[in-house]
Order: sequence, then structure tokens, then C-alpha cells
Amino acid sequence: MPHLELSRLDKNFGTSRAVSDFDLVVERGSFVSLLGPSGCGKTTTLRMVAGFLAPSGGRILLNGGDITRTPVWARNFGFVFQNYALFPHMTAAENVAFGLKVRRIGRAERDQRVARALDMVGLANFAVRWPAQLSGGQQQRVALARALVIEPELLLLDEPLSNLDATLRAEMRDEIGTLQKRLGITTIFVTHDQEEALSLSDLVVVMNQGRLVEAAAPEALSEQPQRLFTAHFLGARSVLGGRADGGAFTTTGGLRVALPPDVPAQPSHLVLRAARLALLPEHATTEAALLASVTVAETTYLGDTRRCTVRFNADRIDVLLPSAQPRPEPGATMTLFAPPEAIAFLHEPASTTSREN
Repeated sequence: MPHLELSRLDKNFGTSRAVSDFDLVVERGSFVSLLGPSGCGKTTTLRMVAGFLAPSGGRILLNGGDITRTPVWARNFGFVFQNYALFPHMTAAENVAFGLKVRRIGRAERDQRVARALDMVGLANFAVRWPAQLSGGQQQRVALARALVIEPELLLLDEPLSNLDATLRAEMRDEIGTLQKRLGITTIFVTHDQEEALSLSDLVVVMNQGRLVEAAAPEALSEQPQRLFTAHFLGARSVLGGRADGGAFTTTGGLRVALPPDVPAQPSHLVLRAARLALLPEHATTEAALLASVTVAETTYLGDTRRCTVRFNADRIDVLLPSAQPRPEPGATMTLFAPPEAIAFLHEPASTTSREN
């Protein structure tokens, strides 16, 4: 039996539909990320699960029981807000203890559980600090401890890392993943950051315009996206339309690639993974799934890598190269090299291509 099941969930705000016909099965102990752009409905979905918003339609099942109309306090879910939502007039320990006080947990047990929770997130020595005396990362840890101290049935995280700088964000991401695995707690995590979703999750749910576009394990989603929106949103990929004919796929710009035997009939798009492509000298010859003469359009320095955009007639293709390599000069003619692992094909029905592209 699934731990959590969302069945045909809808949410309307007046005449605007924020979430539409949303189905999702969450297994016990799994880490599930809702991934998508701002305004796609992922936070609205999370808030319906939490009980902060009442669905306009559909059902929410927990361990097979219907909790669609169950009030927030009776669900026993831990929720971490994007802005932490700490009480400024309470110490770290008092913030963590708040949910236990509401549940009328005795003082002795409450103190023990608060101490354990703060220790769990590495803040055992910060119990008497006020939120204003804590860094952003420390405040996030207090918010996480507050969510975990009640021993929740589910842990719900709404963009919890978005207010942190890049270094601290990566550190907290790893800590959340380690803690979730150690506790084995079923977790739903909202993010617009593909790296967060891919690195943390057992299942990544891609959303757009209030709908579930595609759901899969991180590696499957990244290696072989099944929908056009997913391929575009995951980034660092060039998605080229075209048509299949005679055992090959030809893009609108004329780039031609042989179709492997396991590709679904009549793919609509070629996907080229930027980090797995290479640029070789002009007229280079070698064995490859794709070898084409291209013109360098522009290059952008990104630190450890350099994004190089090349042209093949009307097709524009991004290539990620180590920045230690010599910089390809705009206007230069080079050979685009693509091994089989750099290439994927997808079939997008005509009815959804225009809506999601």
C-alpha cells in the first residue's frame, strides 16, 4: 500500500486553475521532489498535502485512508517553509519545542526531544540563541529540527534552500539527504533547481502549468526524458525538432543521425547532452554516433566549464567543455563529436508539443 496517494487532485483560485487532475503515488520512506518553474503548481500541491489549502477536487490518501478534509493539526506532518517562519521572540530551543507544546507533551520529554532534534541538525550549542543571532543556514536547521521533533508521518519541504548562498545551499542539500536516509522518513521536496531534485530524490515529478508532465527516477529522467518540456527544463541539452525517415533522424537544420534499433517509432525530437559532446579540429575523423562540421557561434566562461554554442545551418547546439581546454574562437569551423550516450530521442504527441514547448 502506498504511504501517500494523490488522486485527480485539483485546485482552483477563482477562475484560475493552479493544479489540474494531479495523480501521484509516494512509497514509504522515499524522497520525492516536485520540480518545475515558478507558478507551475508545485507549492500549491504541497500545501494541499499539508492541509493548508483545501482541494477543489480529488482525494488525498494516507496509508489508504482519506485525509482530504482532515485539519492540519490532525495530520502530524512536518513542514519546512521557504522563509523558515521562525518565531523571532523565541529561542532556537523554544521554536523547536513549539509543536510539542501544542501537542501537550510533558516538559521532561519535551526537553529531551528538543535536545535530540537540535543535536541531530548540529545545533546542540545554539539552543538559547535568538533567530536574529543565527545565520541563514542555522535558521534553516532550526526550522528542520522543528519539523522533525514531532516525529512526523511525512516531511514536507517547500523550497527550503532558495534563500541560501550557493556554497551553503549545497552543504544543506547534502545534510538534508543524509538525514532523510538515516531517519527513513517519507519526504516531499519542492524545488525549481534540477540539481537539487536529481541529487536528493528517489522519484522526480516534473510539473508545468498545474499538471504532472513526467515522473521517473533521477537517472531515467535525465538520461531518457520522455516529454519535450522535461528535456528543455532539465537544461544543458539541445532539443532539435525534425523527422525520422529511412532509419535516420533529420533535424530541421539538416543534421542527420542514425536511429538505434531500440528507439520508438517516429521520434519527433533529437536531444543532445551538452556535457557529453566534444569539439574536435576541422575535418577530424573518428567513430561516433554523430560527427558534423559546425561553426562556433559564441562561448561563455562558466568557471570549471565553458559553454560553446555552435551552428549547423539553422540548428544551434550547446557544448560544455572543460575551461582548461583552449577557447574555441567564434567563427571557427570545428567538428562536433557525439558518442551514443550523448544522444536521446523522444516522441512528443502533436497535441502537447505546442502547449509545452
